[in-house]
Amino acid sequence: MLKASRISEDILNNGIDVRIETSGPSMLPFIRTGDKIIIRPEKKMNIGDIIVFKRDDQMVCHRVVRVFGKDGIKYYQTRGDTHFSPDEPVTADQILGKVVRIERENVSFARRSLLLIHPALKFGRLNAIVISALIKIKNICLNRH
Repeated sequence: MLKASRISEDILNNGIDVRIETSGPSMLPFIRTGDKIIIRPEKKMNIGDIIVFKRDDQMVCHRVVRVFGKDGIKYYQTRGDTHFSPDEPVTADQILGKVVRIERENVSFARRSLLLIHPALKFGRLNAIVISALIKIKNICLNRH
């Protein structure tokens, strides 16, 4: 989930890059809560790209895992890196843009770096298991204090 406003969506729809803060664990370890992401309003997406799309009244940032066509419409199926199941497919009109940079504590990762890392994400289910276990362990430890 992203901390954004209607203004961010309007700016993206006008073809201007937007920098917003993220929240939630779905894209760990690559995108953490509090990271800033730069979103470029592009509509051409490929498998492995991290995209931002509109679902209901929320902006969601997940990775494209499948692109397919059905009844003449192109669909993009996404999944958070820590999720077991893919999201419901989205269409191009739901996509606000592509993540082209991640900024964390004065460190910045360009899109090219993100794409080099993508093959390692073939182990996404393992990543989801590990991240889920670590979050549960952290919560147990916090509840003991």
